[in-house]
Amino acid sequence: MNDAKHPAFEDIGQIEVDFLGQRIVIGCIEGEEEKALRLAKRFEIDAGEVTKAVSAEIEPIQAMLMAGILAYEQLEQAEAGYNDGVSHS
Repeated sequence: MNDAKHPAFEDIGQIEVDFLGQRIVIGCIEGEEEKALRLAKRFEIDAGEVTKAVSAEIEPIQAMLMAGILAYEQLEQAEAGYNDGVSHS
């Protein structure tokens, strides 16, 4: 990775990821670069699965949005299961 920081991420952590065929620099929490790389890879896999599931070629931004929506759907389901009649006090 290039040691020069992207101006938008000067005060936070920064990683470079290969995502859907593009090399992208993103910011992350300082010290959590490995976690951010792992999650980016997982999200890329999800976006790739979306791309495979549709019947025509789509833009990477469409695949990312669809994968993000699916991830939030899973999160909502997990939250609903967590909150179903269980006392958390």
